[in-house]
Amino acid sequence: MKYSIGLASLVVAVASVLAAPAQAAEEVNEVGANAVSHCQGNLPASETTLRKRPLAVQNEGTTSAFITCSFSTQYDGEDIREIGGFGVFLNNKSATPKTVSCTGVAGFDANATNVFLNKSVVIAAAGEGQIFFTTADNGGDGFYPLVNVSCSVPAGAGITDTYVTFGVDDA
Repeated sequence: MKYSIGLASLVVAVASVLAAPAQAAEEVNEVGANAVSHCQGNLPASETTLRKRPLAVQNEGTTSAFITCSFSTQYDGEDIREIGGFGVFLNNKSATPKTVSCTGVAGFDANATNVFLNKSVVIAAAGEGQIFFTTADNGGDGFYPLVNVSCSVPAGAGITDTYVTFGVDDA
């Protein structure tokens, strides 16, 4: 499995961040999906260059396109303590390195407590990469249960998978 080592590392890292105080047990859950189920172009113009395949939303145009992904969680009232991390796996099908930049957004509507975080990664030619936002990026605080990313994806690159990790009280 091509992502098993990277994904396992992410789960361990997020689990350590989500470790609850001794008074309550907490289970770490993760929801993952191929990008085609959670991602789309931000405008109709972007959609014309994107190919939505079973394994990726790929930019087959000649310029960068914005792709927005919204993640699913199992939010049920107060059961979720916090979102510990969320992000995307990426690919580069071109013969040159590509830089993908993403903004992670946690929150809803025009809420003043929304969180906006920026990250970029250079993906080698014919390579893979990831951008993952964790509580460490947010000053140690968990995220509101509605999380999204918006990525500037250059020609030849794509988003393959989406992941969100969260803690649920077992008590």
